[in-house]
Amino acid sequence: MPSEQTTSNDNFGGSLSSAFLSRVLETYIDIEAPPQQVWEVLLDFPSWREWNPFIPSVDGSLVVGERILIKVVPPGRKPMEFKPEVFVVRPCEEIIWGGSFLWVMYRGDHAFLLESLPGGGTRFRQRERFRGPMTLFMTRMIKDTEKGYYQMNQALKRRVEAKGLHRD
Repeated sequence: MPSEQTTSNDNFGGSLSSAFLSRVLETYIDIEAPPQQVWEVLLDFPSWREWNPFIPSVDGSLVVGERILIKVVPPGRKPMEFKPEVFVVRPCEEIIWGGSFLWVMYRGDHAFLLESLPGGGTRFRQRERFRGPMTLFMTRMIKDTEKGYYQMNQALKRRVEAKGLHRD
């Protein structure tokens, strides 16, 4: 997948930016449904295994300060489990979770952002901020994560639009 800002007629794109000891990965896709309907699909964690190839499992509740259990399956890599802390939940706008490894060695946060578009659609963004010395050794893993974000974005779009959730 591209590492520079990209756009297309399919209304999706992404970017990977970096500074010393940090990387920011961001992807987006436009979905033909209002944020409330995209939010409903995002909150239905039990159904993620049916449609989400990148994060097929989320166990727990989106309560700020609580930990959840997620299973991540980056393309070409073995599945991994994480227990991130929920940092932010703003209904129909954003979810942010994250964690750290020896706080100074690595710290990351993953954001799901929903933006209203003119005409009633939603721009769905995923943003991950990777910080700390370990990021120097994570280039390939970050590239695989970017591919997983694109897969999830496309799958979310198909799920929301196929469910006929968009009402004119």
